[in-house]
Amino acid sequence: MIEIAVMTHADIEFAKHLTDIEKWGHLEDDFERLLRFDPTGCFVAWQDTERVGIVTTVSYEGYAFLGNLIVGKEERAKGIGFMLMKHAVSYLDKKGVRTIELDGVFAAVSIYRRLKFRDKYLSLRFVREATEDRDVEGKDRLVCPQFQSVLLFDREKTGIDRSMLLKSLMKEYEETTYCLGKKKISAYAVVRNRTNGVLHIGPLVAENRMACDELLSSIIGKHRKDILTMGVLELNQAAIEVLLRHGFEYRPPSLRMYRGQRIDYERHVYGIVSADIG
Repeated sequence: MIEIAVMTHADIEFAKHLTDIEKWGHLEDDFERLLRFDPTGCFVAWQDTERVGIVTTVSYEGYAFLGNLIVGKEERAKGIGFMLMKHAVSYLDKKGVRTIELDGVFAAVSIYRRLKFRDKYLSLRFVREATEDRDVEGKDRLVCPQFQSVLLFDREKTGIDRSMLLKSLMKEYEETTYCLGKKKISAYAVVRNRTNGVLHIGPLVAENRMACDELLSSIIGKHRKDILTMGVLELNQAAIEVLLRHGFEYRPPSLRMYRGQRIDYERHVYGIVSADIG
């Protein structure tokens, strides 16, 4: 018999193990952060005394993002993924969330559609390999951010209050949170550690393409010896063009889907946080 329980800190090692198998690059800190945001918002599927799957949620006022739907390979095709999703969606509905989004792997899209999720667009993945070549021009233009200014800038540009998430990320990655503009911010980004020494750039929010290009050039100049990854929404063609110009290459995408009220925030989002947080 399958039972769905709230994820606790004792489940984090299991959750990370599942993401390791999928090669998603998660750290245990990622799950610790989710549990801090909402101690009752992530779930584990149990079959008797064995854990068999997980799903996570994060909420921003009336908007929420659902991620990390994974069922152990030996337990798939038994309806466990649907049970986890249904439980998570019900939890968010009871919180009064008006919009739920997710980045779905294509193998699970049929599950999401059964729960009334609708297609929005592709959520693209990019990677830039490490290089030993010349410094990229402009790396000295990076400045340390005024955290409150970043929070205000992000809310203005996305229309979503992500202050809880951003405060946590900027505290954890203070040395690799970068801004363009000293008096008035025109772009910011957080560069975060992933597994295997990879660095992920995201979120990256910018006033326009020029600001994104300048900030990204500086980040690459500083981290040119690292493998860099980014997630970009298909709708932001300017972001895609900037990444390709800087030597990023496509990786398999996922499908951004939504349930409830559709909201559009993509114009200034040049890099998402991650496929499980949005």
